[in-house]
Amino acid sequence: MTSSCSVFTFLVLSFFFLYVSNAQPSSSSRPGGLVFPVNRDSSTLQYITTPLGKVPRNVVIDIGRKSSWIYSSGGCASTTISAVITAQSNDLKNGEWVSGPNVTATGISLGCEKNASVLRGLARGAKGIIGLGRSSPLASQFSAAFRFPKKFALELKSSSEGSLYFGDGPYTSQFFRQPLTYTPLLTNSFFPSDYFIDVKSIDMDGSNVTINKGLLSINKKNGVGGTKFSTLVPYTTMESSIYKAFTSVYIKTAKARGISTIAPVAPFTACFNGSTIETRPDGFLVPEIFLRLPNNVAWIMTGPNNSPLKFIKENVYCLPFVNGGSKPKTSIVIGGHQMEYSILEFDIAKSRVGYSPPIQV
Repeated sequence: MTSSCSVFTFLVLSFFFLYVSNAQPSSSSRPGGLVFPVNRDSSTLQYITTPLGKVPRNVVIDIGRKSSWIYSSGGCASTTISAVITAQSNDLKNGEWVSGPNVTATGISLGCEKNASVLRGLARGAKGIIGLGRSSPLASQFSAAFRFPKKFALELKSSSEGSLYFGDGPYTSQFFRQPLTYTPLLTNSFFPSDYFIDVKSIDMDGSNVTINKGLLSINKKNGVGGTKFSTLVPYTTMESSIYKAFTSVYIKTAKARGISTIAPVAPFTACFNGSTIETRPDGFLVPEIFLRLPNNVAWIMTGPNNSPLKFIKENVYCLPFVNGGSKPKTSIVIGGHQMEYSILEFDIAKSRVGYSPPIQV
């Protein structure tokens, strides 16, 4: 084995997110779950995690990607490297999560990239990508290695450290322990790694957004349409006609509350005068946004201060949604900002997504 390959193998020992191939946990350890820190890069707005180990590396989280890889400046002897992975676990004791013992899996491998061009577009200092797509083997391999459920969960934050979980809940920061609300995942054979949900309609303050229903469905012939999640999209994007109707209704309902609009701040087109927004101890009084899902389930799209609006500067708040163009492949892409301050559980085994009420800060 070459010297560069030996160095790379040493680095690989420090990464928790590697593919598990025929891996088994140590006989004395069966963790309830694993948890890792997540931070948002202020420049790219990507979410990065720093795996545990002697040589930590930042990697970007992509929940729509099948594969995971790491860049090796020393080159790659092969497309994959095997290693042994040890990570800290979490266990549920007396109804609370506590730090558990270290757990180890063998036969670990991940992709190796030797061309530095793969780092273009990634957050500064990031050395790879962790792929958590629906067709990614990662969650199932962790499940096989550590014998916990085939699922992962995200608690994303913009101003403080969030978390990435593997295994079962309740999750560490699920403060009030409310049960998650679940909605089924849809299958899109053209984009098998993406997590699609069935949005039936959108409304706010009792006003329904007029949408071409065909845009909310997935076209079986080409996979176009529907609604999915993405951690690489900073703000939720909508097909042009949906976006225009959505922002129009929001402005109308906001004005009915006495909230006045101001000049837009790119990339947003609907912005408001903060001095006209009424506040209460539990947050701002602004129109709430409801995604209506199957079985009379609704997801309230909110965030800090109990508001779907984003603070831009003093007395300037904008609706953080973006026009996705007239012919996007997916009609609505729920971006990272709208995924923040909530627990989102991607239960691959049961083909469903669970979400918690907003976690206020």
